[in-house]
Amino acid sequence: MTETLTNRQINIMQTLVSMLESKEPIKITTAELAKRCEITEAAIYKHFPSKRKIYEGLVDFCEENIFPRISSIKKEVSSPETPFNICTLILAFCEKNKGICKILTREVLTPDEIKIEEKVNHLFERFELEIKLAFQNYEQSSKAKFNLTPTDSAGLIVSILEGKIQSFVRSNFKRKVLEEWNEYSSRLKLTIYK
Repeated sequence: MTETLTNRQINIMQTLVSMLESKEPIKITTAELAKRCEITEAAIYKHFPSKRKIYEGLVDFCEENIFPRISSIKKEVSSPETPFNICTLILAFCEKNKGICKILTREVLTPDEIKIEEKVNHLFERFELEIKLAFQNYEQSSKAKFNLTPTDSAGLIVSILEGKIQSFVRSNFKRKVLEEWNEYSSRLKLTIYK
């Protein structure tokens, strides 16, 4: 978010994330959120005009935490590992912020929250673009040969990335997506690079 969040807003967002981490299905309402924050529902609306705005804030939190780190990874020497390091970063963020994964998989979104879905779609498009650029940089700097184009390679990886996040949510956060990713990435490198 471009604005600075208040402690109360951060508390509301953290409480929502912990509700989303629940293994039991839970209906996310502002009344239940207010109860768990130990404030009134009116206080929730004072800080966020709608539940959708809280979700938007959480997607912004993803962007603000992931993309500067992607930039740092890309500043290092371009290597065949760079696109995979970006994916490792995204999955590590997901493992640390489990509740946000339910937003990224769109599991908790209602038809009224279509704008959040568009924001999540845009987030994954940005992931794909960053991964594609990492492949292109490596291809140009090393003159390496690829079995797949950088565009196709990035599309394949982001599809797997989304699948890993989905399986993490479906397993009630029991799957070790980072451990699985190490094995997947080794096989992907054999597919992508000549």
